[in-house]
Amino acid sequence: MAKLHELLAAEGAVKTQADKCRSDLMNTFEKKRHLFGEKTITFTPVEAGAVAVTEEQSDLQTTVTQELTWIAEIWSKALDASYQIAESNMGARADVVLDDGVVLMKDVPATALLELEKRAAEIFNLVQAVPTLDPAKGFKTDTARGVGIFRAREDNRTRTKKTVRPIVKYEATKEHPAQVDLIQEDIVIGRLQTQEWSGLITPAEKAEMLARAEELRRAFKTARSRANEAPADNTKVGNGILAYVFKR
Repeated sequence: MAKLHELLAAEGAVKTQADKCRSDLMNTFEKKRHLFGEKTITFTPVEAGAVAVTEEQSDLQTTVTQELTWIAEIWSKALDASYQIAESNMGARADVVLDDGVVLMKDVPATALLELEKRAAEIFNLVQAVPTLDPAKGFKTDTARGVGIFRAREDNRTRTKKTVRPIVKYEATKEHPAQVDLIQEDIVIGRLQTQEWSGLITPAEKAEMLARAEELRRAFKTARSRANEAPADNTKVGNGILAYVFKR
């Protein structure tokens, strides 16, 4: 069992790392959505023997599932450190009970609950930043690509170009030349096919995750109101907390 001074010496570095990683990941969720998507746009000319050309190509770099798994490994250490330090000076405890009566954590001291309540707010804020799939694109799970990857329905369009075509209004006669008008029209010169993949999650999944994060925050607050000071041990809680919210 670690001593309090050992926990205090290590907590600063662990918490700083977790805060930076969380900040970086939130920035990725909010400003780098392109990392979670893949798109191919191919143009196929209608001329016989013409070769299809890829006009745009972007590759899938990561998925929300992968990023949450990565941050959970770092974040859980900070949660554990905060919990153990707070618990070391406590006496009275309370269980953290979810809305359906399930006990998520047992005998948690008051100061640890206060700290975990703050961490629950951070978890909620991160989940709020999670980008979601565009329902208008008809994304479906693409099991062939792996877990957490969705494929949008194909978007097929034609490419046209404007041409000028003469129309004879009046045929030529002995007395008068033919009267001809020029008209503009669009003719099809090829087909554009867009295929798009994404590593985002559905709005429903995000809503459920947010509900669990908010439930967790309420549970900590309620438990803290019942708890009193009590001694603590080196129990680890980070993995359990993040596994519940992220469904890992």
